[in-house]
Amino acid sequence: MLAALKGLLGHEALYVALQKGLGADRLRYRCLDELALVDGDTIIDVGCGPAYYFGRLPKVRYYGFDTSEKYIAHARKRWGGDQVEFRCEVFGEQHLGQIPPANAILLLGLLHHLSDDECRHVLSVSAKALAPGGRVIAVDPTLVPGQHPISRWMSKNDRGEYVRTPEGFVALGRETFADVDGEVVDDATRIPTSHWMMRMRTPALVPDTTDGPRR
Repeated sequence: MLAALKGLLGHEALYVALQKGLGADRLRYRCLDELALVDGDTIIDVGCGPAYYFGRLPKVRYYGFDTSEKYIAHARKRWGGDQVEFRCEVFGEQHLGQIPPANAILLLGLLHHLSDDECRHVLSVSAKALAPGGRVIAVDPTLVPGQHPISRWMSKNDRGEYVRTPEGFVALGRETFADVDGEVVDDATRIPTSHWMMRMRTPALVPDTTDGPRR
């Protein structure tokens, strides 16, 4: 039954309905609020899915990446525009010359689907894609001592196979970024869940100079 439910989440309408029903949309809105985005910012959204939260963004230049053709088709139909691109591709080094440096990169519900090496890759590419002063925000289910039994069950049975402790996520972030912090969010959704919201700044692989990032 659980496998069947996970399969249904591949349908964009059911996915959006479930996210909003559980209150996961409020968790993503909280991440957007953390970034304090303004008109004119350039945003890269890796693992954007159907991008149901796009309407909460200011007038930004937006690039959304996802590997689900259904999700990308839905997002293009709903949100496509002159300053908006949705790509059914894996975000990688090849995009660095195609997209302007980003003020913010969203990794919302992504890292717990990726192995450690895959996380290192996407974080490294994200570091190189940032404009000076840019930041990355990630949010994922997590495992913490004393969490509600329902929350622990949700984390252990998530579609993602790499749910980590906050320390595990931070250790990966600090391999690429000099400034990493975060917090456990357990009051955003309508049922007990625990998520790690992680902020990453100052790429260690991209020196912060007044002449702009080196690549």
